[in-house]
Amino acid sequence: METYFEHVLALDTSGPACSLALQTGGQVFFRHEVGARIHNQRLLALLDELFREAMLAPRGLDLVLVTVGPGAFTGLRIGTAAAQALAYAAGAPVLCLSSLEALALSAVRVLPADAPASLDVLVDARMDEVYRARFAVANGVVRRTGEDEIVAIDTLLDARASTQSWVALGDAVALPRLAPWVATAALQLPELLVDARALLPLALTRPPGSAALAVPRYLEGQTRWQPAAKGASAS
Repeated sequence: METYFEHVLALDTSGPACSLALQTGGQVFFRHEVGARIHNQRLLALLDELFREAMLAPRGLDLVLVTVGPGAFTGLRIGTAAAQALAYAAGAPVLCLSSLEALALSAVRVLPADAPASLDVLVDARMDEVYRARFAVANGVVRRTGEDEIVAIDTLLDARASTQSWVALGDAVALPRLAPWVATAALQLPELLVDARALLPLALTRPPGSAALAVPRYLEGQTRWQPAAKGASAS
């Protein structure tokens, strides 16, 4: 049986932006700001602006969507804490989402119609490593073809380049060391950031879980980022 959520908040703080989208009454209200320490300084104010514009009390939320990682340590802690607090206050469930999948979903909003169907998400993890996940797009629907992982740049450089047409997206695409590898991509989107509006449709297709699941999930060194336990809502 499909569950309908009328008042849905999507929240991303996994990268250099605070991206918020609130869907209510058939409308979508949006805030998106980028800057140093933006999560510390602006998240609560942006949330307040959003709820005021939508004329909705936070306790009226039916569902909270939040990216839980991998990504910026401080941003993830702040974003997941806010998502938990809002969900508990409203008695609402939470749908947790990989920040790499969120980037792929956001890319679909801006890709030209003739763009390749294969997406490679590459986010700078520092220490000569990148967070990576691969996806395929068909009729606007994003499907995973590879799990979230952390990969040494040397490993990517040693790998055989794809013979298929593909799109490279994420800030690691601009890393000078990766230039020879991403040069084979048909399209490069290094400046693409998560757009919280792209997450809202997931409220219709995935079951949420408890607010307790809204915790940061990291990829450390060669240890893969682990999805939540069976029955949880992270992707």
